Amino acid sequence: MRKLFPIYAILTVIAVLAGVSCNSSDDSDKEPFVIPTSTLVKEFVLQENDSVLVDLDSVFFTVDTREKIIYNADSLPKGTKINRLVATITVTDYATKNIMISGAETMADTTFVHTNAETDTIDFTGNVRLEVVAADGESKATYVVKVNVHKMDPDSLYWNALARRQLPGRSNDIQEQKTAQMGGKTFCLLSELGGYTLSSTENIGGDAWEKRVVTFAFEPIVETFAATDRALAVVGEASGKRTIYYSTDEGATWTDSGVEATQIIGGYIDRVAYLTVESGTYYTATLVPGSEPTNINEVESDFPVRGFSQAVTLTNDWSYEPEILIAGGRDAKGKLTGSVWGFDGKNWGKVSRGEFPPVYGTTLFRYFYNMGEFYNKEQYPVWFAMGGLDNEEKPSKTVYISYDNGVTWKKGDDLVQLPFYFPDFYGAQAFVEATTMTRSAGAWTSMESRKLPRWWQIAAPATRASEPITSWDCPYIYVFGGKTVNGGTHNSIWRGVLNRLSFKPII
Repeated sequence: MRKLFPIYAILTVIAVLAGVSCNSSDDSDKEPFVIPTSTLVKEFVLQENDSVLVDLDSVFFTVDTREKIIYNADSLPKGTKINRLVATITVTDYATKNIMISGAETMADTTFVHTNAETDTIDFTGNVRLEVVAADGESKATYVVKVNVHKMDPDSLYWNALARRQLPGRSNDIQEQKTAQMGGKTFCLLSELGGYTLSSTENIGGDAWEKRVVTFAFEPIVETFAATDRALAVVGEASGKRTIYYSTDEGATWTDSGVEATQIIGGYIDRVAYLTVESGTYYTATLVPGSEPTNINEVESDFPVRGFSQAVTLTNDWSYEPEILIAGGRDAKGKLTGSVWGFDGKNWGKVSRGEFPPVYGTTLFRYFYNMGEFYNKEQYPVWFAMGGLDNEEKPSKTVYISYDNGVTWKKGDDLVQLPFYFPDFYGAQAFVEATTMTRSAGAWTSMESRKLPRWWQIAAPATRASEPITSWDCPYIYVFGGKTVNGGTHNSIWRGVLNRLSFKPII
């Protein structure tokens, strides 16, 4: 096959060589002219077209010169039409650009010289390749061009029904369950088979649980199961008294603290925050296992004494100590609330000023959401509250969001509401773990999940990539169990994620 060289490149080279020849006697000390051999693509930009997408010309494309791929790490919104786009492609001087298209939806297979047709549209629904021929006519490089479009709405909270698993029990007949985390491990206490199972794992996403039969010298109240930084704790009944029992060896042995309690609210650093009642009056207090109770205070009249969410830890730049938050529940008079309460290590106080509807057994967790226009979205740490029973004991699957650490709440938009296939529930626990994805031998593989520290705030995978992405963390939400409307226990662990975080960078 004959090689056709761009006429303007040939003429330019001849002119330059002629000039060098004519001046050789006068410019003998200058460097000799070298014909450019560069096939570098300096920049790839889509031209403005508001009928396709506002700010289309602002979409950032990475030029991977090693893998010879040009792509947008930030995929275009779902439904964006990419069959008639105009691209500005900047290469080195005197290089030629050829576009080759095959398998497209609307454009027939074709090849054309883009250098001479820079305003022609390109159908990126098929296979698009860019061939760059250097000025010497010999050096060539072919780039694969990908204009990525989301197949799912990136801001949807997605719950994969196929990823749902059973609780880590020894049977399918689970009567009760409660899950807590301590020391980098997740512990799930289950009532089943006429006894109890305590399962633990360092990796929720990996589904490898150590399951142990536990024999208690008391009757554990499973719904009170909780953990501090150093110990597991549960309210147990023996000889007609309910006291806090604790274990510092991951549940192998349990010690009676002798401290009476009706409910454990949650773990606060190395302390157990709990409720106790005396002569009909409720008190909150804290207990370091092996020590005497501290911070004993009578509860306020609207403080929830049962049916509140799991306690979730919050650390921020405005406080020296962490804080735990709980949401919903019934007060001592049985009134249902939609308030959020916080504990700073000394006192409990109502955090919320704008509440969600009163609910019993809501699930509270910290995640984040995106706000703003598609290419100007900012990530905000947010709190989610979902599930539970309303005043008429009817299930609520409405998801509420707080952008100000529980002070005000609003109903989340449709993108974060629970899907129809998610069952009605109350009293579930939710935890967030990040699964590291890494690229090896051209394929993405999932590495072990890692615990997120108490001070953690989610950071999404980097966008506007200027070099190949080799690893990233995808934070998943895991929802454990929960009660059915009839009082049974859901034998399930649901996994959810904000779609935007689960999209693998395409390179």
